[in-house]
Amino acid sequence: MSFKFPSFNLQSIQESLAKVDLENFTKSTGKTVQNYSELLKESLQPLTEKTTQLINGQLQQVQQLASTHSNSNIEISELPADYVNLENNCDLLLKLFTDLIQFTNDTYGKVSYDYPPGNYALTKLRDAQVGSAIGNKFNQLKNVSSPQELEKILLGGNEHDEQVNIQTTSSKLPKTLFGQLSSITSKHAEDLKNSNDSLSFTLLTISSTYLEIANSRLEQDDKIMNQLNEQLVLILNEEFIKVNELRKKVYSIRLEFDLIRSKLSNDDEENEELISKEDELVGATELAVNEMKKLLKPSKNINLLKIFIEAQRNYFELSYKKLDSLLDNLNKVEVNDDDFE
Repeated sequence: MSFKFPSFNLQSIQESLAKVDLENFTKSTGKTVQNYSELLKESLQPLTEKTTQLINGQLQQVQQLASTHSNSNIEISELPADYVNLENNCDLLLKLFTDLIQFTNDTYGKVSYDYPPGNYALTKLRDAQVGSAIGNKFNQLKNVSSPQELEKILLGGNEHDEQVNIQTTSSKLPKTLFGQLSSITSKHAEDLKNSNDSLSFTLLTISSTYLEIANSRLEQDDKIMNQLNEQLVLILNEEFIKVNELRKKVYSIRLEFDLIRSKLSNDDEENEELISKEDELVGATELAVNEMKKLLKPSKNINLLKIFIEAQRNYFELSYKKLDSLLDNLNKVEVNDDDFE
């Protein structure tokens, strides 16, 4: 029986694992996603962190066991080509899963991932206000004629300082793109209700539709986090760890087999200890192959991706229907342009 030492890029796998930002797992403010985030904080997140560390350690041990005696005169047994291929495919699947976990955490685990850059605009506004205030202070200091005036400028207020009023989105609206659009149209519908009934009604209708779309996006996020992300994390916690332990066992037994064989002469191939260890190696290899095949089962992994696509499809489908219905309703709005001619 021949065994061949497999090659895999441990560094690339570890880099992929390190990308999972556990501290920023699901910081969200929406009610639906927030509830799930709290659950993950107590259960899945610590398991993912522990799993990441454990898998890194397992892969290092596999590499160490595989490379033992590689620079010595001891002949290294060749592992079956099918086994080597399965190992490589498991490593690729691991990278896919960790990338998906990172992406779903960083995106669908945060309610405001498509929210307009309000914080950026707010920062610019405040910076502009501070810059203007500092400029005014310097201009006033140029004309100081007494210590009292200096103290007043540096420590006192300025009666001409401008006040900046910042309007925020209602806490009842989800902080999403369509949640913000709903807030804007609702506000202006209220402002215009006494002066332009048709425009006010139109804005109110748009606001209602946008709010429905915003809530639908939260439902999409909830499904992705609850069904896809959770399953990916559980597979990492259970199946990948199990497979890696079996891989470690294969290399450990192979090491023992090669060591026993190196001490025997070519005429002693029927040695009972050697035969027993070879049988153990064959059994460990077959067990690892069976578990790797289960992990790599195409239908199982494709079904996980279907959860992702279905959640997106439902969201975009509802959004399309809502916007299409909105256009039909807007076409039926009665307007009177005579007063504006």
